[in-house]
Amino acid sequence: MRGRQLRLALLAGGLILSAILVAGTFLVIHRTWQTAYAAAGGQVQRSVLLARTIVNRHLVQVDSALASLPALFASLDGPITPQVAQRLLRGINFQSFAFRDIVLLGSDGRVWASARSRLPQAALPIGPDDIAAVREGFGQTRVIGPRRNPATGDWALFLSRPVMLGRIGDMVAVAEVPLPSLVSLFGEGLPEMRVLLERGDGRLLASAPHDELAVGKPRANLLSSIRADGVAFLARPETDGTGELAAAFPTLYGDIRIAVTMRLDRAMASWARDRDRLLAGLLLVEILVLVSVAGLLRATRRQERLEAEREQAQTTLANAIEAMSDGFVMWDRDDRLIACNGRYRELYAISAEAIRPGATFEEVMRFGVARGQYPQAPEDVESWLQAMLAWHRNADGALERLLPDGRWLLVTERRTASGEIVGMRTDITALKAALTELEAANARARAAMEEVRQQNAALQEREGQIAYLAHHDALTGLANRTLFRERLDAMLRQGETERGVALLYLDLDEFKDVNDTLGHPVGDALLREVAERLKSCVREGDLVARLGGDEFAIACLDRDPRELAAELGERIIVAVSAPYRLEGRVVCVGTSVGIAVAGPDCRDPDTLGRNADMALYEAKAGGRGQWRFFEEGIELRLQARLDLERDLRAAVSARAFELAYQPIFDLGTGRVGGFEALLRWNHPERGWVSPAAFIPLAEQTGLIDAIGADVLRQACRDAAGLPPHLRMAVNLSPVQLRTDSICDLVAEALAGAGVEPDRLELEITETAFVEDPERVAATLRRLRELGVRLVLDDFGTGYSSLSYLRSFPLQKIKIDQSFVRDMTTRGNSAAIVSAIIGLAGQLGMSTTAEGIETPEHLELVRQAGCVEAQGYFLGRPKPILHAPEALQVRLATPGRGARRASA
Repeated sequence: MRGRQLRLALLAGGLILSAILVAGTFLVIHRTWQTAYAAAGGQVQRSVLLARTIVNRHLVQVDSALASLPALFASLDGPITPQVAQRLLRGINFQSFAFRDIVLLGSDGRVWASARSRLPQAALPIGPDDIAAVREGFGQTRVIGPRRNPATGDWALFLSRPVMLGRIGDMVAVAEVPLPSLVSLFGEGLPEMRVLLERGDGRLLASAPHDELAVGKPRANLLSSIRADGVAFLARPETDGTGELAAAFPTLYGDIRIAVTMRLDRAMASWARDRDRLLAGLLLVEILVLVSVAGLLRATRRQERLEAEREQAQTTLANAIEAMSDGFVMWDRDDRLIACNGRYRELYAISAEAIRPGATFEEVMRFGVARGQYPQAPEDVESWLQAMLAWHRNADGALERLLPDGRWLLVTERRTASGEIVGMRTDITALKAALTELEAANARARAAMEEVRQQNAALQEREGQIAYLAHHDALTGLANRTLFRERLDAMLRQGETERGVALLYLDLDEFKDVNDTLGHPVGDALLREVAERLKSCVREGDLVARLGGDEFAIACLDRDPRELAAELGERIIVAVSAPYRLEGRVVCVGTSVGIAVAGPDCRDPDTLGRNADMALYEAKAGGRGQWRFFEEGIELRLQARLDLERDLRAAVSARAFELAYQPIFDLGTGRVGGFEALLRWNHPERGWVSPAAFIPLAEQTGLIDAIGADVLRQACRDAAGLPPHLRMAVNLSPVQLRTDSICDLVAEALAGAGVEPDRLELEITETAFVEDPERVAATLRRLRELGVRLVLDDFGTGYSSLSYLRSFPLQKIKIDQSFVRDMTTRGNSAAIVSAIIGLAGQLGMSTTAEGIETPEHLELVRQAGCVEAQGYFLGRPKPILHAPEALQVRLATPGRGARRASA
């Protein structure tokens, strides 16, 4: 009976609550409708004001342009023709987008001038009546239209105004305002609304959205005729019965009015959505109320069932615990046994006697220890018991325990929210055996993994070595060409912001001679030493690489790369050129440096490297031991040098060289004592090429060996055809002296021509003694042993040293022509020549004066005691066929003047 009364009360309360919710919801809906309607009316009113402002501003802008025409035409000088007027109107039209065209009509209504070009037949859609009406209101603007423009096909309004244009007279100025441009202004400013531009007679001028069929036609339900004070009102359209809000306002121009409408359903759309949401919410709440009442009714019935089910559940739980495969036990807050299942008693069969409800955990444990239930208990039983009691009271964790029959149990205990302790006892004997076997397998796996790790480490080390060797030079440890290009490319990208990149190329002078004479091991040691010296010259972060052979490269990044590269190039030349001590020997090499600096037209590694390479060629061409920057013109000079080298190689292959012989006079007898063989090259296109141009190139390219061998053989053959008392002088290049085959070549040339060795004089410049003087001395001694005479050429210039006269087996000194030429003007030059002649006499050497070009030169060297002389005054170089002519010449005897005389 009590339960039934409770259910009736719940049902009545739910109905009352539902009625209150419905009444309140409809009251809210009504008030929000009123608010939304007022807001929509205000929006329409603001929109009509905005639309009126847009129309007024647009038409006033056009009106202003028409009103300004008299002043603009008055400012023009000279006669005003239609063409002049058209240019002025076109300028006005170009400056404003408010109208499409502006036209001046004459008194006959014809177009006199317009901003846009018109065909003669393209007249404005304005009749004489329109022009007459415009002229009546002088100083006022009249809006004509809408009329369709026959040229464009668009509807347009034509703002017309009578104007007095000074020297032209009365005109009617008309500005065409296309309706599409006016409608587009409405669309931009008034979305979601309809804008109507109407006349008082009901004609529609324009609308947004555009209605092509309604333009220019009268409308029966003219909105502006209902109310034109800007206040919103409810109107009905012609097509359907849906209400719409409207507001109208007159414009500044006659009977033209502006109206704005908005469909009522669109204006109240937000309110309708809120209404629908509110009704949906009301429905949801009503459903919740009904569901809640129904739930409470069901809850009362369920409570009655729960009481009966609780008793059944307790019985079921007890049966489930008893049927568990694991041992289950429960202790109360005082550690007294509440319950346990049969499996628990079975596992602790020895202690089963003490396992009874009400017994404490400590009592059961002590009983079991006394009976041998716990084989793991140590001799100190009391300490073990206290530890187990503490673990039990903590009731958080698990431990493994061994039973007397050899089985293992997993003991877990947890404390409940109400303070009781629940324990589980799981037989894990099979699991322990599996874990033991698994541990053994893990040990084997760990050993295998360690072996694999060691193999991987060895493999990674090998891969690291391979990667290192792929990017570094194996001999010097420097970056190789591949790594250098990658790093240089990265430096160039980094240098695009604040810093610039400089690239230096260098190679070693005479490195091939070191390899050929001392062997490749010494050459490799030299390259390693050079690499260390280069690394000591650069800063941290600069890149040094070996590109191959004796070629090296350095890249550096700096705010002033040009200045840095110049200092670095100087430092490298000094460092690399210092002597090396390798395997007990002193080795000397030099270097030349080419420098290229990245610029706007040189931002890639290949171009920069090519420029540095060309600069290196330029440095080597300048005499080696120098550094050069790549500059404009270097490429042309290098190309010219390469062209000359190509022609030189062709000439060597074709043996296109010739020998000219200049006589050397014995000043004692006045007769020719010998000839000097001079190399000449007559190029088919270049003409006679100076030896000063091609001899250094031949020395740099190694072609001098082949050229020198041909010269030596030809000179010996030509000497064989001369009288046996005449000597033949042949110049030897320092490059030839550094080859081991020079002695064999000289012996072969003498033997092949049948010439006695003492008739051959080998002229050597002082530069041959600078590099590796010990080797040069040994070569000269072997040449002297052959019986040839050795002559020191151009003495007094270059690297002159008196030690050369003592250290080398020389028989003659040739005094450089620069001293001989200056004897007539500078006393110190005459003193130097006299000193050289005197010193040579003391050392048992003869002397030859070069550059005898005047009788005064000849007389002075003869007075100084010189033995021989040669020069253009005594005889120019000529082919061997002219030798007999020179042999007929005899110099005047001393005291009778220095002049040539025939025998």
